[in-house]
Amino acid sequence: MKVILACCLLATTWACASRAAPPAGVPSPPTSKPPVPPSPPVTVPEPVPPPVSPAPRPEPIASECALISEPGLSIATVALGETVSAANAPRPSNESERLVFRQLYETLVRVDCQGRVVPGLASSWRRSIDGRTWIVTIRPDARFSDGTPVTSATVVGLWSRDGVGGDLQPHVDRLVQSIIAVDGETLAIQLRSERPDAPFALAHTNLAIVKPIGGTSWPLGTRSAQASSDRAAITITTARGASVRFLAARGDQRDLLDQSVDLLLTRDRAALDYAATLPHFQSIPLAWQRTEVLLSPSSAQKSPALTDAARQTLATDAVRGEARGAAGPFWWQGLADCEIAPPRAHAAGWRPSNRVVYDTTDGAARDLAERLVGLARYQRATGLAGEALALARRGGGDAAYVMSFDSHPFDPCSELQVVVEGAPWLDPETIVPLVDTRLRAIVRRGYSGVVSDWDGGLLIAGGDDPR
Repeated sequence: MKVILACCLLATTWACASRAAPPAGVPSPPTSKPPVPPSPPVTVPEPVPPPVSPAPRPEPIASECALISEPGLSIATVALGETVSAANAPRPSNESERLVFRQLYETLVRVDCQGRVVPGLASSWRRSIDGRTWIVTIRPDARFSDGTPVTSATVVGLWSRDGVGGDLQPHVDRLVQSIIAVDGETLAIQLRSERPDAPFALAHTNLAIVKPIGGTSWPLGTRSAQASSDRAAITITTARGASVRFLAARGDQRDLLDQSVDLLLTRDRAALDYAATLPHFQSIPLAWQRTEVLLSPSSAQKSPALTDAARQTLATDAVRGEARGAAGPFWWQGLADCEIAPPRAHAAGWRPSNRVVYDTTDGAARDLAERLVGLARYQRATGLAGEALALARRGGGDAAYVMSFDSHPFDPCSELQVVVEGAPWLDPETIVPLVDTRLRAIVRRGYSGVVSDWDGGLLIAGGDDPR
């Protein structure tokens, strides 16, 4: 079943006036190729011998990944454009959660803004002799924020349901085939995706090392910081007493800029325009991080790709906020070795509704859905969220769905499997890319100390711990 987009997308003059070109700023990091598709699962050899001393891994070069290269004051107050829930930690459901969680939780490795794998909770890693397994060494000083040591047994216990690695947690099992504690600081990890140069998937937030504790909604991470929250703000305090306040989202984002904030991440056009009138702020573009796509359960044949010009017209005239026509190559195409369930057939006599559905928390998806309705492709656009949105996508009873994808995920096969599980009627060949979107960082002039990662996460270096 394939998506059929009317040719009018290629030729129609859009009703909305084109937006002006975005203001110049620090260039976003260059796009790197996504990880190669995984190979079929193999068996981890055990026991794995202790590793020889590996060559040291370079730390990220701050000048290349710093949001602002000049030195400045530390960020102390951050405005959040979306709601943050501690219940989601450490796996973010939106960009505000990604920002907050990044200050608390670590993965074994990080991928910096240039696409290089650099140390996180692990100090080094190497391939095993048979080439199937990553031998990972945890930092000798690795500890949770309460001072509890983190050992290889700790990681195995947190990643598995049985505590010994025999039955992995579902969110871990998507990325990891097996894990063995070789000694107190060494792990043997076999990933489901085979990438010979670096263990890219170990940077996925599904694999962040966290410890649930009683009496608080925030699990402990391995950075030297802990979180507390109330109705007004989330405060992250380091072991040395430095703190960063994250102000909760409250209506118009322009109001946040009037509250003495140092940093706001947004794609809201009104907030960006207002910030441009304030001489004490600067606006910095981040990397293109999200791709809006169109999915249709009623497709009958492979849909033709939109032209670059048609995508750019959508981005310029339909989306309120910074956008561009979706730029390939697209990671979900050509995953020949990725095991994807065949599309579920609809029952006899099935007829979809006449609506296009979008996520109410995604402004770009809303804009695109409303434009498609304006083109008379669908009769109405409906915004859903949470369980209602998940049920609608799974049922496939609507004409189409506008959905946001990560533009370059750590593990493309795992990412596509998650999408298909949520929309079992989907044939990946019918996914139609529409536009790419990105955030801008509105930063108070004279402030600095923010480092960007490959996945769009920002690490605020104002405290005593970013690594």
